Amino acid sequence: MDNSARREKILQLLQGSPSPITGTALAKACDVSRQIIVGDVALMRAQGTDIISTPRGYQLVTPVVPGCTRVFVCCHGLDQMEGELNAIVDNGGIVRNVVIEHEVYGNLEGTLNLHSRRDVQQYVKRMHDSHAEMLSAISGGIHTHLVEAATEEELEAIGQALRDLGVLYKN
Repeated sequence: MDNSARREKILQLLQGSPSPITGTALAKACDVSRQIIVGDVALMRAQGTDIISTPRGYQLVTPVVPGCTRVFVCCHGLDQMEGELNAIVDNGGIVRNVVIEHEVYGNLEGTLNLHSRRDVQQYVKRMHDSHAEMLSAISGGIHTHLVEAATEEELEAIGQALRDLGVLYKN
């Protein structure tokens, strides 16, 4: 399969999947290395294809469904990360990202798209297995999450759950 046909196959696989697909799975489906997939995705992005990398793999950007969003400013260490994320998804939220403010680089963002406890569990496992530090380790634990929910009431419940955990940042 030539480069163009392989990129078309990657696009078709992503379009047909309701969930993210790992680079390893795409590599196996295309019979190439994961590094080739990484390069293909970079080229596809440069050509305008909206592909994002999530902790669970690659996915196409889907239009945001009408709902409500709110940015929550939080501060905590690694020991409260899983509880914070579970509090959001348990109350009907989708954790779209994590953002920190860096004094030199400005805002640094990680795409998360966590919808459920299962997503949170996989994310926490991947963080643990890779020995990666939280992005907020750079900013003394202070970070924001863009959270999407179906209603304002769910966002209020999420805010209360985060307050109850003591992770909402207070100036």
